Amino acid sequence: MELTVVVKSFGHNIGYGALFNRITSLWKPVQSFCLIDVANGYYLVRFQSWVDYDAALTQGPWIVFGHYLTVQPWTVDFNPSRPFPCCVLAWIYFLGLSRFLY
Repeated sequence: MELTVVVKSFGHNIGYGALFNRITSLWKPVQSFCLIDVANGYYLVRFQSWVDYDAALTQGPWIVFGHYLTVQPWTVDFNPSRPFPCCVLAWIYFLGLSRFLY
């Protein structure tokens, strides 16, 4: 489970096939990954590569069909019965700030 992330869309639930196709085109993984539908709109993504795992966590923000897709590392205390993640990594864009300072 060390190469697994939890994803959830804010706004509306996305079907398995649509989400799989969209994140495949966004993330362009080097190796294949496994997408698992859990509950309450949560999905687990299990990668085969550290490169793909790191890219999914750090190259965001990810927008899927106009809605923000949260991506967070899987932890042992992950509980899909909670309607929203307990914490969210957010990217903030400051106008005029050079890209290397993000």
